[in-house]
Amino acid sequence: MTQFHERQIRLVHELMYQIKVREAMTRDVITFPPSVTFREVQLCLKKNRFSGTPIVEGGRLVGIVSIDDIITAFDHGVIDRPVHEFMTRSPVTVPQNYSVIAASNLFHKYGFGRLPVVSRPGSEELVGIITFSDILSHLLLQINSIAERVEEHERSMEAHMERRHDLLHFELAADSFERAGVAATLTKKRLQARAVPSDLVRRIAVICYEAEMNVILHSLGGYMDVEMLPDRVRIRVVDEGPGIPDIEKAMQPGYTTANEKIRALGFGAGMGLPNIKRCADDFTIASSMETGTELEATVHLPALAMGVALPPVVEASRKEAARDR
Repeated sequence: MTQFHERQIRLVHELMYQIKVREAMTRDVITFPPSVTFREVQLCLKKNRFSGTPIVEGGRLVGIVSIDDIITAFDHGVIDRPVHEFMTRSPVTVPQNYSVIAASNLFHKYGFGRLPVVSRPGSEELVGIITFSDILSHLLLQINSIAERVEEHERSMEAHMERRHDLLHFELAADSFERAGVAATLTKKRLQARAVPSDLVRRIAVICYEAEMNVILHSLGGYMDVEMLPDRVRIRVVDEGPGIPDIEKAMQPGYTTANEKIRALGFGAGMGLPNIKRCADDFTIASSMETGTELEATVHLPALAMGVALPPVVEASRKEAARDR
């Protein structure tokens, strides 16, 4: 459960980097000229339940009036004076092509309720306005959309598994964080349905998850095949590159080539390959900077785990031993 929540948090963090301000902002913005009075702005904010409004002149953003400015105008008896005399000039803005993480950081830094959105960095052309609620609403829509796609993918994979009982095949795309863990989850379900002992299921699930994340984080994409045989489960993972420069170093716990973005998302601890080797009974890995990486891990199973009948003599001995206990 903890791992699931951590994946959710990482997904939200990743989406915050991917979603652009222009996707979440409000384009139809109520603005005022500098000549309007504070009282007129106050009545508009009260009616529309806004916390502030941009002041625009000749298509250029020249200031902003917030609830705090209105309160100050009341305190100083200038509520009927033009806003250009006391408005906040050179307001903090965010360009429309920035990620919403940039807007979120500005909300956190300044405590603003809304930010004017401009066409590009350094521009005074107002194209929209964004609030933290806008960001949250867009995030929820994206997460719901991802959840629907994941559910559809799981249904498709489960149907595929029903047709092919001995081999599960998963296509793995680079940076596809919304599908992270799908291969491990579906493999785990199939193993549990076949009464594989829980400690072996955990080991196989760890191998699948770590291998899956390695492809998503560090490669150009690839695939995973999980072959379920009577006496073992074999996981084969192939990616399209760019390969591992030094396999010996990569197998050392804590060694990582993860970039800053991957680390910021909570990955890149350098334990993926060591965890796979630790959980596998047999492990091989080959990598080339030209062709990519191929990994194979095998976990041996007791004969009964995959529904294989024991020879009659062995089965009789097992039942007799059970009666003696």
